Amino acid sequence: MDAREIADAVAEVDAFLHESETLLASWWLTERSTPEDLEDRLLDAGCTRHDADYLHAAMLLTSGPPRVPGVEAREVATPGEFAEARRVAVAAFADPRIPAPTDDELRREWESLHEPLYAAWLDGRIASVGRAAFTNVGAYLTGGATATWARGRGAYRAVVRARWDAAVERGTPALAVGAGPMSRPILERLGFEEVLQYRRLESVRSAT
Repeated sequence: MDAREIADAVAEVDAFLHESETLLASWWLTERSTPEDLEDRLLDAGCTRHDADYLHAAMLLTSGPPRVPGVEAREVATPGEFAEARRVAVAAFADPRIPAPTDDELRREWESLHEPLYAAWLDGRIASVGRAAFTNVGAYLTGGATATWARGRGAYRAVVRARWDAAVERGTPALAVGAGPMSRPILERLGFEEVLQYRRLESVRSAT
């Protein structure tokens, strides 16, 4: 970005948040972002930084992660499974600024779903979820979340494996992911390698 464009860019994003009735926007910066003081300029323009969700790693996997015995993981196949999986994700992120989706909103999401959602089951319940955006070179993983009661039991790892299997079936055996502080150690143990570090800023929809 050109330094003269930053204020207009922030205003444009805020207008889009109002138009789309979205509360938050993320700005992703790396050492290649321009100008060099872009982060400071975005903060001056009203963006905020949250240290607990600031440093992220772009990671890549090109060999199969281990399977998790005893954990079923696959793409969700019904509206009921989708609704349960989405509620698990919302509860795991626990952001009070983002309201839980209503039944009607979940139904509309299911009907317009364009990125498959995967889940792992433990004790007959959905324990972990994650999305995948498939490309002609591999899959990009997003939205990984695990229910509090299921953590440490392999559900998250099983969802990663399910998406790896789907990428292999498509002939593109590679997974890429943006990993935050919680998921990065798990992904490193699965064989993901960091290829880039980047930083996240956030802007909240204005009141006007």
